[in-house]
Amino acid sequence: MTPKEIEDFRLRVNVGNGKVVELSMEELKNFPKTEFVVTLQCSGNRRAGFNDVARTSGTGWYQGAISTAKWGGVRLRDILQHCGIGEEEYDAHANSHVEFSSMDDFQVSIGFTKAFEKSGDVLIAYEMNGETLPRDHGFPLRAIVPGYIGVRNCKWLKEISVNPEQADSPYQRGLNYKILPPGVMDAKGVDLSKFPSMYEASVFSGITQANLDLDSHSVVVKGWAWAGGGRNVARVDVTLDNGQTWTPANIEQGGDQPFGKAWAWVFWSVKVPISDSTSNEPITVASKAVDVAYNSQPEDCRHMWNLRGLSNNTWFRFKVDR
Repeated sequence: MTPKEIEDFRLRVNVGNGKVVELSMEELKNFPKTEFVVTLQCSGNRRAGFNDVARTSGTGWYQGAISTAKWGGVRLRDILQHCGIGEEEYDAHANSHVEFSSMDDFQVSIGFTKAFEKSGDVLIAYEMNGETLPRDHGFPLRAIVPGYIGVRNCKWLKEISVNPEQADSPYQRGLNYKILPPGVMDAKGVDLSKFPSMYEASVFSGITQANLDLDSHSVVVKGWAWAGGGRNVARVDVTLDNGQTWTPANIEQGGDQPFGKAWAWVFWSVKVPISDSTSNEPITVASKAVDVAYNSQPEDCRHMWNLRGLSNNTWFRFKVDR
């Protein structure tokens, strides 16, 4: 966008009953600024693991479709209140949806409760890591919906609407972000309206390093973990023997996030002794995160397989050569 286009840009906010408010970038920046560190993850992250069971549709991600940044902007709650939705109207809108529409004709929505409650921490962001929002991350505006799957964080935002129903788009009501049962190999004839859209993410972990320490006959393992919905990571367990024994990791960063508002991943590390130090076979390291609701990563994805390859949160496995 040119400087003139930025000056002329207006975010449209449609709160219903024919009321539409337009806000310039300057006006948005006059609202109180809020910043949150938030992890965003594509629902297809680790889809490659599902493809080992049976072919799915979509990009065969390993563990790269996840990132974390500090986002700065305006609380969506503040914008909605400015446009005429007050606390006294909360009950009337409790079952409504807030739709985000982008410049490239993309629509998604979230529940009004998540959008309006202060604890939801939903932002309309114009900054990323203290700098102007980059084009690839949604310049000039992006919705940031902490704890939700990546697709709900709409880039290149141009309009916000309060509607009685969720967005009517393939990214909301279609197959793209719905998890069908493992036995469904073809979505033809499936009534997708009977399956809910994805919102909050599950619990995940990943291994970024695993190195032999020959002096101590152990493997030094490092990685990340994250749970959706703001649920804090309670612990991360690591095994070298396919789950026969587990060693709890040390959470080194991110473990001090407020209860129920753990929007960002944590980093962890652990040194795990090798039981059989004479073998020359590669060692398979696996990690398993547990959140404060005691949701835990399942062992494998055979019973979780789905046509779109969404939400593979099975144990993360990493091979180490001796």
